[in-house]
Amino acid sequence: MAKVLGVLAAMAAPAIAAMALAGGAAADPPLLNGTYNSADGDPYNVWTIATSCGPTGCAGTVTSNQGWSTPTTLTDGRWVFTVTKPGGLTCDDGHYEPAVVSMSVDPVTLSGVVSSDSNFGCAGGIVTQSPFQLQKVG
Repeated sequence: MAKVLGVLAAMAAPAIAAMALAGGAAADPPLLNGTYNSADGDPYNVWTIATSCGPTGCAGTVTSNQGWSTPTTLTDGRWVFTVTKPGGLTCDDGHYEPAVVSMSVDPVTLSGVVSSDSNFGCAGGIVTQSPFQLQKVG
């Protein structure tokens, strides 16, 4: 009987080790929780970010001291969100387009990219992307 148990233990050990390694390889997605501002310390643009992950994915909310709040989702390892600001412009054809700014933030490095259209949603605009760096302040 001892020999059978020894053989079973020897066979089970690699399977247990494989499961332990597989569990460690699936790390939790990096969250952004706290208060952040730009790395240059701009006190006029402070974000409070609350994120979490569940069975259906990762999501949260970004709230600014500038008066806006927007949902965020983890997409391809980056927290992605869009801010629609009330200022905008009337297009040549007469319809109105709000100012829309899209942002993404790497939760590990806190580096981000902001994308915006120079003509908002009206035809003829140029989409630009600019890097930014966040720092956690609380």
